[in-house]
Amino acid sequence: MTSSDRPPRSAAQRKAPRALAAFATVSCVAALAAAGCAEVEPATTADAEKLANLRADLEQNEILSKFQQKKKEQARARGEDADALYDDAEPLKKSDEFQRLWAEKRKLIFEDRLTDYKKRPGRTIQSCIVLASTTGGAREVDTCVQHTQPDEKINPLKAAIIAVVVLIAGVAALTAYRSARRRIDTVAVAGKQLGLNVTQGDQNTTVTGKYKDQEIKIESSAPESGQGDRFMRVIVLSNINPKTVVRFGPLAPPTGLDLPDLDAPEVHDDRIPEGYKLRLSEGTSASELLSGETGFQLRQFDPVDVRVHDGVCGVTCWQIPATADKVIEFIDVSLAAAKLYS
Repeated sequence: MTSSDRPPRSAAQRKAPRALAAFATVSCVAALAAAGCAEVEPATTADAEKLANLRADLEQNEILSKFQQKKKEQARARGEDADALYDDAEPLKKSDEFQRLWAEKRKLIFEDRLTDYKKRPGRTIQSCIVLASTTGGAREVDTCVQHTQPDEKINPLKAAIIAVVVLIAGVAALTAYRSARRRIDTVAVAGKQLGLNVTQGDQNTTVTGKYKDQEIKIESSAPESGQGDRFMRVIVLSNINPKTVVRFGPLAPPTGLDLPDLDAPEVHDDRIPEGYKLRLSEGTSASELLSGETGFQLRQFDPVDVRVHDGVCGVTCWQIPATADKVIEFIDVSLAAAKLYS
């Protein structure tokens, strides 16, 4: 088997298992640290109400501007001189219509901000009150609420306990991940059922051994790979005619697979499925692949690719069967295809 037969995996696929395990551990660290190590005093109701009032008042000019534009549009629709009537916003601000509108809007803004500010650290709200009372605008106050760091009282004993809990949680998360990965890897499950050697790496799963008197090697992408990057390949390593060359499959290989473009004459036949290509060495037949029982069974896993060269037969499908039984079925079909060129 040549090096070109080994499908390279993308960087994302190589990192996926480790990233998932790291994510689980880091999530535990972040959640537990935020909940336990730092004791943050929440804002008092009085402070939250004060900032909510200040923040609501900062919206008045914005709402007045929108009200002024609306009045101008209405005036233009009536054919009146909108600028002469409404260019001065001060009379509009004092009008009963705007005062009613402003009271409704202000109440909604106040209630929305108050609910939020009650959940914020007290140190943050106090800092933002100073800003809102001096030069801060609405956006600046919102940024202050989001990003001002609170005073935190660290409890050393609790921090030590949390560290131990985090370590245990990380180990548990990693163990659970590995256990789940073994269960969802149908290729590994099938390999073990057949008594073959199974290796689950970060990049892919590899199964080797002897099955039905044939030396085989099975390669598949990691079970968590993306839909466009999944593949499963059965390589029959024994009892294949070394002079036979067959290339039967779709014109373009799937993402992440580098399959050899074998040097053999291209064959044109009406039985070749649309989108497929067939190359055969001299004296080699593909009748069984095109119209026989083996070909029919292979196409149940469409798209599927068969390549025979240098005494090996590789059969690849661009998916991972959902069950171990379907994996074994594909292995059996691959052996039947290899037998055609023994």
